[in-house]
Amino acid sequence: MRHGKSKKVKEVTLPWSDGSLSARLWQIGKRSVVGVPELGLHCYGSSQSEAVFRLFTALLKYYRQLSTYRDRLGDNGLRHLQLLSGWVRSLEARMMVDQAPLVSLRRD
Repeated sequence: MRHGKSKKVKEVTLPWSDGSLSARLWQIGKRSVVGVPELGLHCYGSSQSEAVFRLFTALLKYYRQLSTYRDRLGDNGLRHLQLLSGWVRSLEARMMVDQAPLVSLRRD
């Protein structure tokens, strides 16, 4: 397999992160690569949005696995779980909707 030349790496803060997790984006040939160096995870895609979506789902799956097997984790796994726990809490907080009083649409 031939490897294309990689272009410049772009480092960004992972969305909804407190700054403890970052993401790196780059191109290899026609494929986009995105990774989280703190966790050693990388995902590929035919476009940047596909690679980012794959990374997002991989992070959620990895968090679910880590939290399920918390009792069996070593130091590295516990550190990854701690990093991802903060990210998932931030994500959940952004998705929550405040409970506002409902307004009736019926006319009495």
